[in-house]
Amino acid sequence: MVISLPEPNPNHNLLKNPSSSMMTKVSLTLAQIKCQLHDKDANLEIMRKTVSQAEGDIVVFPELNLTGYMPRDDLFRIAEPIDGPTVSSVQNLAEDTGKDIVFGFPVKDEEIHGHLFNSCLLAAGDGRIFRYDKMYLPTFGPFEERVFFASGKAPVVADGIHARIGLTVCYDLFFPELAKLEALRGAQLLVNISAAPTTSWPSFEKIMPARAIENGVFLVYVNMVGVHGGLVFSGGSTLVDPRGEIILRAPALKESVSEATIDLDDIAIARRTRPLMRDIRPEIIAEIGSMLREDRSWRGN
Repeated sequence: MVISLPEPNPNHNLLKNPSSSMMTKVSLTLAQIKCQLHDKDANLEIMRKTVSQAEGDIVVFPELNLTGYMPRDDLFRIAEPIDGPTVSSVQNLAEDTGKDIVFGFPVKDEEIHGHLFNSCLLAAGDGRIFRYDKMYLPTFGPFEERVFFASGKAPVVADGIHARIGLTVCYDLFFPELAKLEALRGAQLLVNISAAPTTSWPSFEKIMPARAIENGVFLVYVNMVGVHGGLVFSGGSTLVDPRGEIILRAPALKESVSEATIDLDDIAIARRTRPLMRDIRPEIIAEIGSMLREDRSWRGN
């Protein structure tokens, strides 16, 4: 099993060349599905059927789609290391079909016993596995992720065989600095896998075009549907182009497999038209970092 580490690759900078190593036309499948809580085998079978019928080069599933959201204490039983049998099964599925598959799964920390991560993984069509651990864990209102998960440590841009993909999970999307860093590291798609309830959907709807426009990239958002505990997941999976235009939006509250084709050359066109990436002021970013490190009183505001 080949596992990618999250270090940046300086040769994959979209500011220099956005699509030099792959075909520019890429088809996407947004698999807005119901997931069975606690049942890895049932969810893995759903994945197999969906991928086998999908037309997309890249197939994207929701957050924690292999376990449901959230299995709470059962997480410690059903989570696996990155080289466990469930992840390996998806890896084989990707290699057999030649598709890049993005999915969600709880992964055990290889170093610290008892630590789990809410992970977004890319199983590339050539057998490689990339893993991003959710960095921003919501613990407010109905959410209690910090009770069960450790925070991820680094952004990840995954080199799929069809595109370079910046991986994020749900609440991560509200932090523009993460999307910005992944775009600077060469992401052509920002993919956000989500388990957002109906109460959160209006906020996601507002910020998705902003993340796409400010980074000049495509954004793929795939949300869960169904009911787990007291949470009703809203659906509304969305594909946004680099100008913030909605290419497709799946229906609310019901299962849907939506497909579309994008042209990665649109990234360079959008960035020439509105050169937001060129005009970034690093001194402003540095000042923000300095403020956060030196004065933490703002956290109480």
